[in-house]
Amino acid sequence: MDYTATQSGSRQRKLQANMRLRNSSMDGSDGSQLFEDTSRAGSGSQTGYRNQQAGPQAAGFPGQSLLSDPMSNLAMAYGSSLASQGREMVDKNLDRFIPISKLKYYFAVDTVYVGKKLGLLVFPYMHENWEVSYQQDTPVAPRFDVNAPDLYIPAMGFITYVLVAGLALGTQNRYTFLSK
Repeated sequence: MDYTATQSGSRQRKLQANMRLRNSSMDGSDGSQLFEDTSRAGSGSQTGYRNQQAGPQAAGFPGQSLLSDPMSNLAMAYGSSLASQGREMVDKNLDRFIPISKLKYYFAVDTVYVGKKLGLLVFPYMHENWEVSYQQDTPVAPRFDVNAPDLYIPAMGFITYVLVAGLALGTQNRYTFLSK
């Protein structure tokens, strides 16, 4: 059963009048609405975009027509394939010279380990057990054993030294980028 067919005529007229009142206030003719309502599609024309031009030059960017050119699409595809081949070559050859998997072991630290290791460096006489722990003939990661060798503390020490030396020389106006 259709609900609209069973409504009384006066009720339908009230609903239509309310809809007209709401739509007329939404048109922005009274100036109280912040944004124009573009959700309603008119008869082929959109009221929110009536002053804009059609075509690739509508936004005023001359490079937009260049990006729609098929030759530029081919060049972009060729460039991205060259970049991916270069990245694969670097990844393959980098592991031959610098074993990343072995370096990950020396940088496997957390904040608790760094705090304990710095405490060990400052107060070495407080530490009693200096043996490195092993698990199945491999040393345990540094985050689990404070005696395990790591590269995080020396690397951060070197970086801190460079930054502090640069700051000290910069405040004395003796810092230069290039040596003469």
